[in-house]
Amino acid sequence: MSTALKVKWFEGSKGKIGIAKVQNDEGTYEFRISSVDGFLEHMDVQQIVAWGAPFPDAAGYALFAGET
Repeated sequence: MSTALKVKWFEGSKGKIGIAKVQNDEGTYEFRISSVDGFLEHMDVQQIVAWGAPFPDAAGYALFAGET
């Protein structure tokens, strides 16, 4: 089961967006992005992990640089 390790939240005129650093079943990292409703954060995180679109690795590592 994939697990979100960190999430960055962004808000704009069209709503809330989350980008998550996810550890997948193989133990490697990937990044996922999704719009969310912003009502319950834990449900939003689950949505990003399960149905989020792939986010480019280079951009993900730059976004989460210095964070464990």
